[in-house]
Order: sequence, then structure tokens, then C-alpha cells
Amino acid sequence: MDISLSPSNEQFLQNKVAEGIYKSINEAVNATLNIAISGNCISQEHLDMLNADLQKGLDDYEAGKYSEGTEFFDELIAEYEQL
Repeated sequence: MDISLSPSNEQFLQNKVAEGIYKSINEAVNATLNIAISGNCISQEHLDMLNADLQKGLDDYEAGKYSEGTEFFDELIAEYEQL
């Protein structure tokens, strides 16, 4: 396969090889693609769980079930100081 890279992408990959992170440009390209691919893969189950947690937070907020962040940190600091 023959690909063309932008000068900045080519420089990025060359730097990673020069730094010793990868042994070759080919290895750097494959690793970068694997990171990009795995970063974009999230299961529907995980999305559903995240959405449910977000909805619960919104519902709690709308119902007045929340506290100011400073209150939370004051309580956390007080608990830490008791240790």
C-alpha cells in the first residue's frame, strides 16, 4: 500500500522513530492507527450505561438533589483531616 502523509504527520512519525518509541515508520503508523481505532470503539452497552448515568445526574439536579461543589470539598477535607 502506498500512502501520502502531510508534512506535519510525516515529521511527527519520524520524531517518534528518532525518539526510539518505534523502530520504524511502518510500526509508528500501525500503532497510531491502532490507537485511533480502539479509541473510537465503544460498545452500545457502555454508551447506554453512560447515558443512564448522565440522565440520573440530570434528574437529580432537576429534583434539587445536588450540593455546591465547595460543600463537597469542605466535607472531603474535613474527613481527610480526621485521618
